[in-house]
Amino acid sequence: MLEYKLIRSKRRRTLSLQVKHGQVTVRAPHYVTLAFIDTFIQKKSVWLRSKLAEQQEIPEFCDFSQGSSLLYLGEKVTLNICIAKKPEVYFSHGVGPEIESSNYQQTTTKYLNIAISERINSRLTELLARSKQIKKQLEIYFKQQAEQLIIDRLELISKEIALSPTMISIRQYRARWGSCNNRGEVSFNYLLIMTPSYVIDYVIIHELCHLEHLNHSKEFWQLVEKFCPNYQIAKKWLSTHQSQLHWQNPH
Repeated sequence: MLEYKLIRSKRRRTLSLQVKHGQVTVRAPHYVTLAFIDTFIQKKSVWLRSKLAEQQEIPEFCDFSQGSSLLYLGEKVTLNICIAKKPEVYFSHGVGPEIESSNYQQTTTKYLNIAISERINSRLTELLARSKQIKKQLEIYFKQQAEQLIIDRLELISKEIALSPTMISIRQYRARWGSCNNRGEVSFNYLLIMTPSYVIDYVIIHELCHLEHLNHSKEFWQLVEKFCPNYQIAKKWLSTHQSQLHWQNPH
């Protein structure tokens, strides 16, 4: 039997399940018996286990330390911190053993290497200062990669759907992925580089459609669907991975 957290409510009339942060939560009316809840959990066990496994594969929070993980183009990558003559950020792959049940398997890990310069490293005497330096280098790298990818995709998509902005900017937002104003200017969050390419395309199309409908009316969503028929899948991905997509300050 799966472990779960039970929350009862006098106002609730139905059972509900939630899988968040690797924990199963059951919300139930006060009169429902534990035996009934256990049976309900058992019937949903396959779905619950798949959700728990899915969340374990996704990094929940990156503290910018050695071995922590984050997402890049929708793929989990592991941070590897090293010292070099000059600062650099680059990808590499490594093969390591993984024991699952009685089977021995080789797994490939994708590393995002952050090389801190020897000069800067000599001044990083505290872990917090080191984490902040790593975050700073990653922010610069992610912004550079996002600018190239997003602008290239936007230019291509603009031609395909015949909607062009007057200006494009790439920046970091706290709680949005893009914006469009009444002057026809669009901007995008460079942390979009953490999402799969189809999600990036959806956000670009979303903002370009605002050039014609500066609202979220029925007509707007019909236009989005015309150019991005599977936009609901992209929206769901963003919702599911929301907690992994906004960087927190090291502490």
